Order: sequence, then C-alpha cells, then structure tokens
Amino acid sequence: MFQMKQLIITLLLISTTFGVRAFDFAIPQQGGYSLYFNITKDGSNSVEVTSPTDIARKYWQGFNMPSGMVVIPEQVLHNGRVYNVTAIGNHAFSGCRNITSLILPKSLTEIGAYAFYQCDGIKGTLTIDEGIVSIGSSAFYGCSGIIKVQFNAISCEAMGGSKSKTVFGDCRNLHTVAFGNQVKRIPDYAFSGMTHLQLDSELPRDLEYIGEYAFAYCINLTQTLTIPSGVTIIGPYAFAHCNSIKTLTIPKDIKSIRQYAFYNCSQLGQITILAFYPPDLADGVFTNVSSSATYSIPCIGLQRYQKSEEWHKLNLHSTNPCTYNLVARPTIAEGAIVTGGGFHRVGDQIQLTVLCAAGYSFQGWTDGVKDNPRNVTIDDTVSYIAIVKPAEITKEISYIHDTVFSDGIKVVHEYYEINDVAQPIGLQEQVIYNNDKRRLVINIDKNNLLKVDLYNSAGECVLSGLPRHGYINMRRFPTGYYIVRVTTIEDVKILKFLHVKKK
Repeated sequence: MFQMKQLIITLLLISTTFGVRAFDFAIPQQGGYSLYFNITKDGSNSVEVTSPTDIARKYWQGFNMPSGMVVIPEQVLHNGRVYNVTAIGNHAFSGCRNITSLILPKSLTEIGAYAFYQCDGIKGTLTIDEGIVSIGSSAFYGCSGIIKVQFNAISCEAMGGSKSKTVFGDCRNLHTVAFGNQVKRIPDYAFSGMTHLQLDSELPRDLEYIGEYAFAYCINLTQTLTIPSGVTIIGPYAFAHCNSIKTLTIPKDIKSIRQYAFYNCSQLGQITILAFYPPDLADGVFTNVSSSATYSIPCIGLQRYQKSEEWHKLNLHSTNPCTYNLVARPTIAEGAIVTGGGFHRVGDQIQLTVLCAAGYSFQGWTDGVKDNPRNVTIDDTVSYIAIVKPAEITKEISYIHDTVFSDGIKVVHEYYEINDVAQPIGLQEQVIYNNDKRRLVINIDKNNLLKVDLYNSAGECVLSGLPRHGYINMRRFPTGYYIVRVTTIEDVKILKFLHVKKK
C-alpha cells in the first residue's frame, strides 16, 4: 500500500512538472541559462520570448534565471527554420532580479504585461526601439535601477492601460526621458506618475498625438513646455498636476485640447496659443493654473477666441502685433532686388520674387527653399534672405553685350537668328517671331514643352514659364535683341531675334 501511494505521488509530480511547461523550444545562453520561445500561430515565422513555466509568481521555478547582460536576439534558429523575435510575452522575465543590463531587438513590436516585473537589477538606460507598438501594463514595474528611458517607438499605440498599472510603476530612480525625432505618438499613461521625471530635450519634432495621462503627476517635468508644431490632439489629463510648468506654447495646427489636460498645473502662468482659429477646448483644461495666468492669442485670431464659448472666459490678449515689417533682401545688395517686402497683416499670403542683375544668379533662400517666386504666410517670421552669387562664365558670345546669362550660371548654348522669314535650325516652324503682331510664337506641343525663358540684351531674364496662349506678347518690351531659351523634353536651344517696338 505504501509503495502504491508513493508511486501515485511520483506520477502526480511528474504530471505537474510537464503541465507547467510554457514554451515550444529553448536556446541555451552563455550565462548558463536559456531563453524560451513560443512559436506564434499566425504563420508569420515569428516567435515570442516567454517564461519557462506558467505557475503564477513562479515563472522561473526550477530553471536557471537569466543574469548579467541579457541580449535578446532578432532571429533564432530552431529545427532548421529561422524565426523572427517579435514579442516578449506576459511575465516573460518576471522576478529575474539578476539581470544587470538589457538589450532588446529592433525586430520587437510588443512587450507583454509584467514582462520585466521587479527586475530591479537592470541599470542605466533602457531603449525602446522604433518598431514597438504595444507595451503591457507594469511591464517594467519596480525596475528601480533604470535611470533613463530613450523612447524611439514611432507609433506606439498602447502603454499600460490605467493610472494604477503604468509601464514604469515604482521605477523610483527613473529621472530622464528622451525621445527620438521620428516619434509620432506618446501613448496613454506612458509616463504617468513619474514624480522625478524630466525631459532630456524638447518633445520630438514629428509628434502628432499626446495621450491621456501621458505625463500626469510628473511634477518635475520641465519649466518651459513647447508642444511641437505637428501635434493636433492633447489628450485628457495629459499634463495634469505637472506643477513645474511655468510657460506653455501650443502650436498653430492644434485641433483639440481635451478635458483637464493641464489641470492643477499650479505654476502655469504664461500660455501662448499660435493657432489662428480656436481649437476645441474641453472642460477643466486650465483649471487650477496660476490665478494670474495670461493667454496670448495671434492678433488675427483674437476676435474669434473672444467669441468662442469655451475660450472667452479666459484672460485673453494679443502680445504680437497685427502687422509685421517683412524684410526681404538679397545676400548681395547690388546683385538683385527682392519684391514683396514691407508691412503686412498677420495671416496675409505674400509672394516674394527675386530679380537678379546682369552677372548675378539666384541660388535659393537661406531657409532652404528654392522657389522663385515663393509664397509666404505672415506670422512671426519677418525676414527672408535670397542667396545671390556672381554667375560663372562658361562661354562668351558677342552680339550687343558680351555675355548671355542663364538662371544661376552664365551658360550659353549655340543660338540661331530667327525672324518671321528665317526658320530656326532644329526647330522648324516651331519658334517664329511675328514682326507684324509683335509675337514670339511657340508652336510646340505643350506636353513636350517644359519651359520658355526670355532674356534681354543685358542678359536679364525678363520672362520665364509656359506661354498661356502659345505665344509671348512682345508689345510691352522695348526694341532690342532678345534671346529665347526653349526647354523641351528632348533638348534645350537658345535662339536670338530682333524685336522692334511700334511707336
């Protein structure tokens, strides 16, 4: 009887041992432990890192725990097949306190709930790579050795899911967060409750969405908060209780500021809104900010805000002028003139045009724009500088002046004299100067014609573009020799003709 009971107990133990296995295969590591993987069932050739057992709170019972530096690979080989490591499962490394540093693979898209729960041996900086789209609740709870998070996830949709189960809960030494410039979303609850947390730099330039409770209770976050220009939504309670914020700038493309977004930011006293039209303002957004807080609105939009049911109750005023003196000039004063400058109202659309003197060429604008002319909107940018340089002579011809100038460089192609009788070589009956009507006729298929440039005898470009009616009206131009440069899909030709203006 005793032997029978002993045998039954042994069988039960064996059955229990086999019943807790939570992995499909294991790969030994140099530290004397193994990493465990489950093959996903979607046929995508991907695996999830998992714990060796599924016993609650004893996920590594009976197995060697990882220690030291843990590097999770991007790919693993099993039974002759290569698998991509795309996920770290729930509780995968829960309680593994001997991990001192962690390198996650760039192939990773998901980190499960409690994945590194109480891994308080992890030290230094934790990097969340670009491809991560989901991080489960309490994934790094109690990882008190983490002092900085480098958050590069471009479009992370979810982090945690509640105020009480944030991803970095009880990470009491987490002091700094830095963002990659391509980050578009800061998910709901991302860094809620991190009372020591500070921004390493400004929020990412490509940011579009700041989630619910994203930085709530981050009482040391920053004194000056500038929301990037691409952000359209600031979620509920996003910065609630961030008591260190004193000045706030909200971008012109903002569409919605949701309820209590800046609730109890008690030191917030200077709010600048750059939007010309009032964004949706939910209940309590600025409740319990500084009692003397002022709200600066663009001059052109102030009346709209004052008429808004949500905004008119606030202390609104305009600190910027309704007009700006738009300075538009070339880098070399004698090399060109720039039209369009002067005093303009905020919000006006202005066209700036660079007209180069003979021997000089337009190279672009100092802000990188190449268009000439270019359209600008009057806001807080009041200076536009055109880069003008002396043109380089590559070939000279003699007719009236020594040189013909092309856009940017003094490039001169072969030319042919044309009039209403002579036919231009290579453009038979396609470019003809009609002396009676004072028209330069361009008989070229518009699908083949790219551009027509007209230069006077000084080499100045006096007209550029595509003829609207198939010809250039020369009546407004003075008598003289002209050069026309015709650019088609196939080639470029420059031709010379004499225009005589009627008296």
